[in-house]
Amino acid sequence: MNRFCRHSFCFAILLLLLLIDFIDGNNAKTTTLTEEPTIDENNNNDAVVPTKDSFTTGLSDMVTLHDGNRIPVVGLGVALTGDKTYEAVQHALQVGYRLIDTASHESYGNEDSVGDAIRNYIATSSTTIQRDDIVVITKLWDADHGFYPTLQSMDESYDTLNIGPIDMYMVHSPFQGKIIETWDAILYYQQRGYIKSVGVSNFGIEHLQAMKDSGRPLPTVNQIEMHPLVYKYRRPLLEWCQQHNIKIQAYGSIMHGYSEWLEQSDVLMTLQKRYPQKTTAQILLRWALQHEFLIIPKSSQKERITANVQLYDFELSSEDMDLLDNWGDAVTDEERNLYEKDWGWNPIDEASVKLGKTTYWPDYEGVHWDDEDNVNNDDEGDGFKEEL
Repeated sequence: MNRFCRHSFCFAILLLLLLIDFIDGNNAKTTTLTEEPTIDENNNNDAVVPTKDSFTTGLSDMVTLHDGNRIPVVGLGVALTGDKTYEAVQHALQVGYRLIDTASHESYGNEDSVGDAIRNYIATSSTTIQRDDIVVITKLWDADHGFYPTLQSMDESYDTLNIGPIDMYMVHSPFQGKIIETWDAILYYQQRGYIKSVGVSNFGIEHLQAMKDSGRPLPTVNQIEMHPLVYKYRRPLLEWCQQHNIKIQAYGSIMHGYSEWLEQSDVLMTLQKRYPQKTTAQILLRWALQHEFLIIPKSSQKERITANVQLYDFELSSEDMDLLDNWGDAVTDEERNLYEKDWGWNPIDEASVKLGKTTYWPDYEGVHWDDEDNVNNDDEGDGFKEEL
């Protein structure tokens, strides 16, 4: 072979190799875009999840509220966790939770433990987590409704948590009335920089409509009892909230912990056979996520706190979603509302609509916050925190 042929042959081989490398490179890029799985950055999922368009694909996912703030889809509830609250919150933060749901001293009584756990975790964690990475929700108890009592209670929660501005402050229920008067106090506190977002819990359509009719800003979130037994019964409320861009945050998602439903229900036993690697609690939580509810499963046990977020490596079929959606058709009204059965707690249906004084908002004339050292709830309103 002469020199020219040899050079031509080598040049052809070089072009062929470049062409092969180009094709392989494009194939690799295509695989990255369409087939590469995503892994939860907090390493809390059982398995990788294919990239897809869905409400949530990992524990780090957040949603944007109508006020522009963002909160995690999943959080830890700490109702009645008592002296186990601190360790529960610490463990939840370690496994990737970034939302903690608590309530005032008169209700949950653990705001101090929540605040301590968050501050100490941030101070000692090897990660770069900051206070702004964690969302804290707390709530006003019914007995503190009214403008100045609400300011007093918010001051107490702010000081007890001791973590800076509260990410979301909620009215726990419409019981005890003074809905607008109480809401005006919360809006006032928000204006002064002490809370970021405002929400409600256990509010029905009539209560929310009263807020809308008054011209006030609507809550960003309505936290309600939500599980398959009440789902269809609450559809009108769910639709009203959706129309007004109010997120639903579900509590009681795991059937209020009732073993008669979790361990003996034919519906859940059937589904567990179809998803044998998952618990009935995980199936119920997955159902909630596929309905695009925010969830705050409550537990003080580390194993359950971890298991309650292992929800991203499976998906319920449409047939199984329908099975759960229709489950409530077979139960009585007395069985449906699990918290009413235990505690007589059904504010959505039973709380009347009472507005209270409606003249504070939006100018708040006559409201005085003069003496930080003399916090009280007198008629003059002196003694509450100055604006941040």
